[in-house]
Amino acid sequence: MFGMTKKQFLKKSKKCLKDTGIQLLLIREVFNREGEDQIDFDETYRKLDKIRENLETIFFQYEGLKPPSKCKPLQIKILKTLIILQDALVANLEYLILLKKDSPEEAGVERVKSLEKLEVFRGKYRWLSQKVDLYLR
Repeated sequence: MFGMTKKQFLKKSKKCLKDTGIQLLLIREVFNREGEDQIDFDETYRKLDKIRENLETIFFQYEGLKPPSKCKPLQIKILKTLIILQDALVANLEYLILLKKDSPEEAGVERVKSLEKLEVFRGKYRWLSQKVDLYLR
């Protein structure tokens, strides 16, 4: 069985990035509410956990692709970038757990860590999206 063509792989990459972008918007909405102290711990945790599950699905679907060998580095970069977003999400879940346990200092550290990772992700995501769009032209 033959693998994918470069164009097929790039289209799948674009879809992966688009789906990830949707999850990013949901994450940003939750993070912004946390910054405004408008959170219900249990509801926010459930939302973030659902987003985490969606990201895992996106990750594993993309990981299972069989790109042409010259596209493998791009696949690895996208997968590493998805891992950064998942790390940001997990750090934010830890923030919620610590906040609920009345550990505001430790919770603050986790919140800052999650926001920093989110910014790293956004930079890499933007670059990857532009690169995939450029290759598809």
